[in-house]
Amino acid sequence: MTPPNPQLRIAALDALSKRVNKVLAEARQEAEPGFATLRASGVKQLEVALPSGEVVGTISIKAGQETVTIDEDKLLAWVESNKPDEIDYAVSPSALTRPDVVAYVRKLYPDLVGKKIKPAYRAKLLDSLDDDGQLVNETTGEVVQVRTVTRGKPTGAFALTFETAKKGKPNGRDQIANAWQSGDLSLTDLIRPAIEAGEQS
Repeated sequence: MTPPNPQLRIAALDALSKRVNKVLAEARQEAEPGFATLRASGVKQLEVALPSGEVVGTISIKAGQETVTIDEDKLLAWVESNKPDEIDYAVSPSALTRPDVVAYVRKLYPDLVGKKIKPAYRAKLLDSLDDDGQLVNETTGEVVQVRTVTRGKPTGAFALTFETAKKGKPNGRDQIANAWQSGDLSLTDLIRPAIEAGEQS
C-alpha cells in the first residue's frame, strides 16, 4: 500500500482521534457504575494487564466524596462557655442604617446583634478537634460533637496510571504499543466501534 501523503495522514488521524476520544469518554462513563460497586465492596485498585498477563497500569477507583459538617450552634455554645473572650459581636446589616446604632447597638438594640467566634480562634479550635470531631467543655467535662464527616457513595470515578519504566522494561504505554505492533493486542476491535459510530452529536 502506498503511504498516504502528509495532508491525508493529518486529516485521517485528526478524524479518527476525535472518534476514538469520544468512545474513550463513553467507555469511562460506562465503566463507572461497575467501578462504584467494586469500591463500595472494598476494592480500591484494579490491575491493567495485556493478554500476555503483563501488568501495564493500574485503575485507582476513588472513594465517595467526603462532606464535613460543622454544628455552628454547638461550636458557638462551647466557645461562649469556655472562651467567651473569643466571641465577636456582629451587627445586623439592617442596623447599620440607623446612625445611633453603631456605638450603642448592644445596649439599645440587642435583637439586632448576633454572635460569632473570632475567625482566628475558630480556625484554631477546629484544628484542635479530636478524631471524632469533639470538644470537651473545660468547666463541666461535657463532650460536645461539633464536626461530623459523611462519606457519599462511590460514583465510580477513577484514575488510570501506567507502569513506569524499569531496568530492561519499558513503561506501560510503550508496552501496549509494543503488544499492538507485535500482534499480541488487537486495537482494531477496540477502535472499530468508534470508526463505525461516526461523529454523533
